[in-house]
Amino acid sequence: MAGLMVTTPTLAAFFQAYLAEIEASQAALDRLDAVAGDGDHGATMVMGMREVVAAVPAGTKQRPKEALRVAAEAFGSVGGSIGPLWGTALVRAARVVADDESVDDDALLEMIRAAVAGLRERGRSVVGDKTLLDVMQPAADAFAESIDGEHSSRIALERAIEAAQAGLHATASLPARRGRARRFAERSVGAVDPGAASACLAWETAGRLAGLSLATAVGAEDR
Repeated sequence: MAGLMVTTPTLAAFFQAYLAEIEASQAALDRLDAVAGDGDHGATMVMGMREVVAAVPAGTKQRPKEALRVAAEAFGSVGGSIGPLWGTALVRAARVVADDESVDDDALLEMIRAAVAGLRERGRSVVGDKTLLDVMQPAADAFAESIDGEHSSRIALERAIEAAQAGLHATASLPARRGRARRFAERSVGAVDPGAASACLAWETAGRLAGLSLATAVGAEDR
């Protein structure tokens, strides 16, 4: 079964590529957030990822476990609501990884599961609350189902991205139930959740780095 084999250079490349995607999508993410929030989700994500890229630069000698821990501290320092969420997800992922130079399929699955559990617990949310969990949970489940079914991690990633995009589109019909947006729950119906949109971009970024050809959920016309 062919694996993706995640190393620290892989993580550093992902962080850099994801930063570029977030920067390109900042205006669109801010507009989505302005529907029922402060209108700064894109800006906050850009700040967070710039901190992460600075903390885990290309050529770093850190092992994946340490790189994830450092990235968690960097993103967590941004504050707001999204900083602690992604900071928790990354530190939970770091905790389940052995101090090796690479992460195989099984360890990658445990990382994803741990990160999603951290998001769920820190955000006190469930699927259907119109949060990034509406993307992260189905994507993680699809990845796990494929890996457990003896598919390659490349196929698992493809299916995870499909689930992430479906989860994102589903948030458009939901009223917000968490965070500041819940005070404007009905206003949020009709627009996808900004946190779910940036989470979906993370999965898509991973797919492109793996050589997959796919369309982005946040279209070029929105950027």
